[in-house]
Amino acid sequence: MSSATDRLSTVTGRLDQSLQPLADGFNRLVGDYVGELNGLQFALVFGSLAAVLTAPFWGTFGLVRAMTVAAIWAIFAMSWDIQSGYTGYISFGHSVLSGAAAYTTAMLVHNVDPELSMAITIPVSILAALVVGLLIALPSLRLSGPYFSLITFVAVLIFYRLIPSFSAYTGGETGIQSVEVFTYDPIARYYYMIVPMLVIAVVLTVIARSNIGLILVSIRENEAAVNAAGIDATKFKIFSFALSSIPMGIGGVLLVHFTGGVDPTTFIVVDRSIEMIAMAVLGGMSSILGPLGGAFFLIVLRDYILTDLAGLSSPARWTIFWGLVLAVLVFVREGLFRKLWHTLERYGGGQP
Repeated sequence: MSSATDRLSTVTGRLDQSLQPLADGFNRLVGDYVGELNGLQFALVFGSLAAVLTAPFWGTFGLVRAMTVAAIWAIFAMSWDIQSGYTGYISFGHSVLSGAAAYTTAMLVHNVDPELSMAITIPVSILAALVVGLLIALPSLRLSGPYFSLITFVAVLIFYRLIPSFSAYTGGETGIQSVEVFTYDPIARYYYMIVPMLVIAVVLTVIARSNIGLILVSIRENEAAVNAAGIDATKFKIFSFALSSIPMGIGGVLLVHFTGGVDPTTFIVVDRSIEMIAMAVLGGMSSILGPLGGAFFLIVLRDYILTDLAGLSSPARWTIFWGLVLAVLVFVREGLFRKLWHTLERYGGGQP
């Protein structure tokens, strides 16, 4: 066993050394903003990026479609993480934010003008997500303990119950199915989702690595100490929720233009929020790229491997989905991708 470990260390060490010049160049350019990489971590990040950017040219139709959906859920998972993963204030209501954006788009098209330009509907919908986020954050983030989580959970229930009450505008339980899709071309549709996801990943990573991210983590670790240092923790908690609301709104807009419609079951129910949490937990909370990896892993597993390749029924797929999340919670609490990252750090000897 020790001999095998030594051989692995030798191989990975040589690979790390061969890639280190490239990693050093990357570190000099942007290391201060997104974190420094060793050779092995550089290979993981840019190998994954190359695979994602070229997927339509080597993947099957089913795989590309699953990765298209995964890109949207990766936005949701990263958005949840910058708020809940970093501050420790767990939200069960983030589906309300994406749902607010999606419903705003659909209602503008359905009730105002079917020909309304996306140049109008998209920014208005993202603004709606931000407004809803602030309506939740302003009263709830002044509380501590489990009360914040309970308020976000209740927010989902309220939003869900309001939809049938205004069915003339929202379409009720069946929703609105008259939203224009971006495109039916699977390759173009893929890049419509992937490019915003990558931009959001970079922006949130930079913010998470900044002093703001440090304060958010400090709130999670010891909020009283943050306040004692003269920093208004509540202000930063509200900021993190508002920050989270913007990419959630973007993801909601992407999803409604991907599906061509909106309904409460697909967009609002608390299950959607819990799925975002599951992706962040599996990938590794408070890391941004961990939830991104978790989203791709779970969606591709559920929608492609277990569905197209294995042909399993929906109950079986969901059982495996949640069983895997449970196993990670028990055996790899830091998350699969954070575990992988730290392993590459150890074998390569670089800095995370």
